[in-house]
Order: sequence, then structure tokens, then C-alpha cells
Amino acid sequence: MQDPDKLDFLKPHEEIVFSRTELPAPTTPKRRLSVKIKLAFFGLAILATGGFLLSYGITSSSPSEPGDNLSFITSLKRLVVSGDKTIAGEDTDRINFLLLGVGGSGHSGPELSDTIILASLQPSTTEVGMISVPRDLNVNIPNYGFRKINNVNAFAEMDNPGTGPAATAEVIKEILGQEINYTVKVDFGGFEDIINDLGGIDVYVERSFTDTTYPLDDALGSVQTVSFTQGWTHMDGATALKFARSRHGSNGEGSDFARAARQQKMLLAVKDKTLSLGVLLNPAKLNRILGTVQDNVKTNLTLWEMLRFAKYIPEISTDKIAMHVLDNRGGLLYDANINGAYVLLPYEEDWSELQALAQDIFTSTPNDPSFTQAEPAPALSRQTTVEIQNGTNTTGLASQTAQLLEGSGFTVATVGNALNRDSTKTIIYDLTDGVKDEELAVLKEYLSAEVYMSTKGYLAASAVVPDEVLSTTPGLNLVTSPSDIDFLIILGQDSMSYASRP
Repeated sequence: MQDPDKLDFLKPHEEIVFSRTELPAPTTPKRRLSVKIKLAFFGLAILATGGFLLSYGITSSSPSEPGDNLSFITSLKRLVVSGDKTIAGEDTDRINFLLLGVGGSGHSGPELSDTIILASLQPSTTEVGMISVPRDLNVNIPNYGFRKINNVNAFAEMDNPGTGPAATAEVIKEILGQEINYTVKVDFGGFEDIINDLGGIDVYVERSFTDTTYPLDDALGSVQTVSFTQGWTHMDGATALKFARSRHGSNGEGSDFARAARQQKMLLAVKDKTLSLGVLLNPAKLNRILGTVQDNVKTNLTLWEMLRFAKYIPEISTDKIAMHVLDNRGGLLYDANINGAYVLLPYEEDWSELQALAQDIFTSTPNDPSFTQAEPAPALSRQTTVEIQNGTNTTGLASQTAQLLEGSGFTVATVGNALNRDSTKTIIYDLTDGVKDEELAVLKEYLSAEVYMSTKGYLAASAVVPDEVLSTTPGLNLVTSPSDIDFLIILGQDSMSYASRP
């Protein structure tokens, strides 16, 4: 039996790479998922990745229905008959989630909680607050006495498998004074797979740093050097895992507290990517994400509760998110040594100050020592105007895509139908001859589209590689907009979301 106090670094899974030619052609399933069900699983993916741990499979028992493992059909039946039934926390205008991150089976200390985050949603305003709880916080664990909080899940799983999240929720309730409505748990391997399934995420690195002792996990104690440069960085699963796990970085990034702040940033990056057009309008990518989440996330959310929660996700914006990290710098906790072990203790010798912070989680300001500012998503550097034509027989697809693009900063000049309504691939025609290649790269990623450029554009552009190069500017004869546009988008069958299908 593993000693719960022994925490070893975990070996990340090998990066999973999919090429477009390797993916199976989209098929017509007998039972289609609605956009709400997609968003429900996406919401779960967002929450799960925030915890950086994934475990066994979706467990659908809720606190009010212990042990009731619901099937997909049973959950849908309950959703249909639920009427105006609310999810836990809606009646009090605060839904609290506990996000846990563990190593996972096959590793030393597999159930130690490497990451513990209280995430709260206020339905009336769609404001979100997050508090990262340090794993070294000294707490009273029932039957075990005072130990580090990261042991709670491990001890509970050792005594009664499957009870770790609930046991941790009870301890968090005591120290933060908040009822925990739902728990979500994911391990490092699941985290990496979700990031790869999304096609990577864009994360703002607040300051450059180098970690010369990042573990190789080869059982020999070997290390490697990893570095990150300030600014927006696109990360695959392996890179994101290194960014999340690094503990000995330079330039102020060498602590668990700095790591907790980075993990919160990644949570926001996952949210942004799951709601991007490149995911919502890509059936093959959706299938991979849903499969990964369904196979790896352990939660007490039922399907109908996920569906109910999903309606809030698109309304959550960066400026509505308050992020907090409990550390030894803000006057709430201080360093101590108990029996030779490093721990953190509350200054007031009780949990009153931490509970006050948790109570005001949505209203805290940058003057709060625990507060960390969420970085805004990278904006388009120049106004970009597009025309969208529906190259399919799916009614409303162009209008839906226009709404998503306008919400991402693009200007849609014209929406209409293409001459050919049987297009297989979504194609973007570059009418700028490579002048707006960065904006074109964003569109290509959002729509998972092919790009047609002129020879001049191909030579001028550096941010995107076209699928077709023509001697003259392509698509000019297909444009119907009376105004000047930068790109013509013709939607194909591969861009249809489940919501648009019959």
C-alpha cells in the first residue's frame, strides 16, 4: 500500500497527435447530441481540467441520490420530467464546485490532491470566483488527526474507495464555510488528453521563467530544463502539463502558490477553447473530446444537472472571473514546521478570515492580496470583415456561424447561400493577398477550414500555410457583398454543429 504522504511526480502521457487525414469520416449516428449536451460535457471538461486530475469514468450519483448510477437514457428521462427543477445552489444564487487534481493509478501517492480549487458560479450575474487551496494547509482529518489537506482524498480512498471527493468536500466546507454542491476529479493523463483533443490551448504567460529541475519521471530522479516566455503561448497537452506542474521556476515562479495561479489561467484557457468555433463546429473534434471526458471524468453531477449548468457557460466572460490563491504572502496563512514537516497555518488560529474571503469571492478587488487578475483573451489587431455563404442544405448554418464570429471580434458584412449547396469542405478565400495572415490563421483554427490564397499572398504570409495556391486572388467572382471584405467563407458539411443537424 502506498504511503499517502509520499508524493512523486507523475509521468505525463505521450502526446496524442491527430492529422486530418487520420480521422475517420463523420458518420450519421442513430442518436445525435444536442448543443446543450455538448456544452454540458464541455462544462464538465472545463471543470475537470481545472482540477488537473481524471479518474475512472462518469459517476452519476448526486448527493441527494447516493449510489444511484444513472444510465444515459435514465438521465435523459429525468431531464424531461424535471420541469423547473433547479440544480443545487441555484436557489441561493451560488453553485460551488470542488475541483481536485490527483496523480492517478499506477503512480506513487496516486490519490494525493496535488490541486484543490473551490470554483463558485453566481447564476444571476454569471460571475465566477476561484480559490486555490494549498496542499500543505494543515487541517484536522477525521480519524487521522492534523495532517496536510492533500491527504484527505488519499485517506478516504484507502478506507472506502470512491469517497475521496466527498470527504475532501467536507473538510473544505469546514475551513471555507461553503457548502460544496458538486465535485469533479481528473488526473494528469486525462488533463493532457483533453488539451490535445481540443487542439491545444492559448495561455498568457505572465512572466518568463526557467525551471532547471523539472522531473523526467524515469524512476532515477532525472530532471530536464523547461522554459516559458512572457506573452501568449499556444500549448499542446505535454507543454500545458509542464506549465501546470513546474514548481522550481525562476523569476518568482518557484512556489506552489505561483503554480496554483498558473493552473487557474489554464482553466480559463480551456473554457475559451471549448467554446471556440474550431471546437463547436468540428464534429470529429467533438467526438474525441466527449469520449475523453466520458471515459475519464469522475463527478457527482448527473447528466440533467450538467445540461442545466451548461446554459451558464457561454455567458461567462473573463472580466467576470475573480481568481484567488491562498498563500503565505497575504496575511492569511503562515509557514510552520510540525514534526519536521512543512505546513501552512491560519494566522488567526481559526478559519474565520478564509471563510470571509470565500464568502466575498465574487466581489474581491486587486487590492486583495490573494487576488490574481485574469488576462483578457488576445484581441484581433485589426478590424476584419468577412462574408459567409452557406454551402450546405442546413438552414441557418451561416447565421449561426456569423453570431459566433461576431462574438469573437470579426465583422460579418453579408450572410447568404452559396451557388453550390453540396460543399464538403469549409473553405476560406483570402482576398487580402496575405496582408491579414494572423487574422486568417485565427479563422482557419476556429473553423478547421481549408485556405485558398494567391501566389502573392502565399509569399507574403508567415502565420498560415494555405491548402491551395492560385496565380490570382481566389474567390473574387463568388463575392456578393457590396462592401470591401477581407475573407470569403463558404461553409461545408464538415462545419455543421450538432445543433444544426436534423
